[in-house]
Amino acid sequence: MLLFRRIFNFEKAKVEQLADLRLNQRYAPGAAFPLQARLIDGTIETGARVENISGNGVGLLLPTPHAGLTEGGSVKVRLLLADFQLTLAARVAQMRAADRGQRCGLSLQFGDFLEQKTFHQLLHPVAIGQSLKAVPPERVVQNEPQFIKQVFRGEEHSALTVWLDKSFGTPLHSFEFETNDYFCRADAKLGLLEAYVRESTDSHKGKLSNPVFDTSGGLNDEIRQLFRWILPNLSREVPDDVRAFLQRFAT
Repeated sequence: MLLFRRIFNFEKAKVEQLADLRLNQRYAPGAAFPLQARLIDGTIETGARVENISGNGVGLLLPTPHAGLTEGGSVKVRLLLADFQLTLAARVAQMRAADRGQRCGLSLQFGDFLEQKTFHQLLHPVAIGQSLKAVPPERVVQNEPQFIKQVFRGEEHSALTVWLDKSFGTPLHSFEFETNDYFCRADAKLGLLEAYVRESTDSHKGKLSNPVFDTSGGLNDEIRQLFRWILPNLSREVPDDVRAFLQRFAT
C-alpha cells in the first residue's frame, strides 16, 4: 500500500506531528501533478479533480452535481497517482455549487495507522513543493565568488538552492534540493541528476552526504520520483526560469 517504501517510512509519532502541522493548511496540487480521484457513493463511482488536500481532508470538484450526496453522509474516495491507489473512508463535510460541477469537501476517516501514513506520503510532494518560500537575499550567505546563490525553504527542513554563474546573463549553473536527509543535485554542464542521502557517521562530523548507488532500484528510484512529483507542485515564489531549469532533469 505504501507509496514510498525506502523513504518517508514515518513512525507513528511523526505522522501525528505531520497531521497536526497540516490540519488547517490546504495545499492545491499543481495542474501537472498526476493525482486523480474517484468519489465512491454506494455503487456509484465518479471521477473528480483534487482541488486541495490537507492533513485530514480532500476537496474535490465533481464534473456534475451528485444528487445522492448529503452533508454528513458516508462515502469513500479513491486517490490515484501513477500505478498507486489508496481508497479511504470519508464523511461529506461540505458541498456547494461550482461554475462547472459541484465542490465536495471530504473529512477522511483512516482505518488504521498504515492508511494514515500512506496518505501523508502522498501529501508530502504537494506540501513540500507548495511550502517553498524565497529566503530574502540579505539572509543568503554568498560564499562562492563565481556564483550568485538563491535559496528557497519549506516544510520538513526542505530547501532548494540554485547557483547562477556570474557571467553575461547570469545563466543557471546548478541546483540542490534537500528534504528529510535526501538530496537531488545537478548542474547544466553534466546534465545528470544525482541522488544522495545524508548518513550518520561515527566521526566528529556527525553526518555526511553520500551518493546513492543502488541502481537496481529502491532508494535511488524513490528519491528521483519524489523530485519529479515535487516539481509540478512548486510554489509561485520559485521563478519560471528556475522551474524550467529543474524540469530539464526530471526525465
